[in-house]
Amino acid sequence: MIRRLVAALSFVAALAGSGAALAADYDGSYGQEVHRGSVPLCDSPKVLSNIAERYHWANTHTWGNNLAFREVASVTETQFRPGDPGLIDRRFCKADVYIADNVRPTAVYYLIEERMGFASIGWYVDFCVSGQDPWRVHDGWCRTVRPGWF
Repeated sequence: MIRRLVAALSFVAALAGSGAALAADYDGSYGQEVHRGSVPLCDSPKVLSNIAERYHWANTHTWGNNLAFREVASVTETQFRPGDPGLIDRRFCKADVYIADNVRPTAVYYLIEERMGFASIGWYVDFCVSGQDPWRVHDGWCRTVRPGWF
């Protein structure tokens, strides 16, 4: 009985040791080079169209008011954090948008994160239009998508 237990424990230890060696050699790239800093710029057309489409969809399907961005102006990067904290690069941005129903610009804050797309592939953008977060998803004054608040 004791011999079987010792044999089983040594077998498990051997498997754990080989798994640790394999894990130490694995760099997560599956033979592809890992590129850091591939977060799109704040004024990238892909980023701005992603925000505009999602804003229009949310207003049409949630609130029923059919609002959309008419124009995007004054796009600025407020901060770039390369892998701080962790391995996810983050780019914080702010833009002024003209919405179809108003004549004054409204601030939109957005955060572009590397490796946050589907299955950690690509990038993801999270945004908040100032004064249009009635459920406080992004806290008061869009704090969760602004630098220095998380």
